[in-house]
Amino acid sequence: MPIYALFAGILDYPQRSIAKPLADCAAELGPEVPEALAHLKEFQDALGDKSLRQLQEVYTNAFDLRPDCTPNLGYHLFGDDGRRGLFLAELKGRMESRGMPLGVELPDHIALLLRYLDIAEEEERTIVIEDCLLPAVARMVEVLKPGGNPYRHALSALLSLLRHQREGFRMSAEAGEPAIECAPVIAFNILE
Repeated sequence: MPIYALFAGILDYPQRSIAKPLADCAAELGPEVPEALAHLKEFQDALGDKSLRQLQEVYTNAFDLRPDCTPNLGYHLFGDDGRRGLFLAELKGRMESRGMPLGVELPDHIALLLRYLDIAEEEERTIVIEDCLLPAVARMVEVLKPGGNPYRHALSALLSLLRHQREGFRMSAEAGEPAIECAPVIAFNILE
């Protein structure tokens, strides 16, 4: 399974144990991104042997009861600004055009954006990572650090992976491959 979908399974509201997505994610990361792997291990250790109900409580405390750590990344980028509505509409259209089911969440939910990365074209993937996920996830990690919520480790693992990916984009550009321009995320032409 693609790595971003595995992270989506970890960062979506838990409906069942996340032990398998965690193990699969760790195996997929392998030794290539040791910092991400270390954060995943910390997440797993912090969860211990929590029941599904306890895991749901930890998730709710991290994301649903903290407006400053909402899993809807458009808020981290735009707040309540009207541009968020344009962002949501553009994301929804792009996701639907690729046959991606949205379910009950808004299209800027972190789990949906991660699943979208696995089906998006390379240029779109780069834009979403650079201009949406990196700043929003970095902010979420900072918000969760002081409270000690275990999900800070899962978000830190994702942030490490995203930074690793960004370095890969830069190295490709330095190797003579055409650089992908990353205009404001929503270079999906809505901010111009």
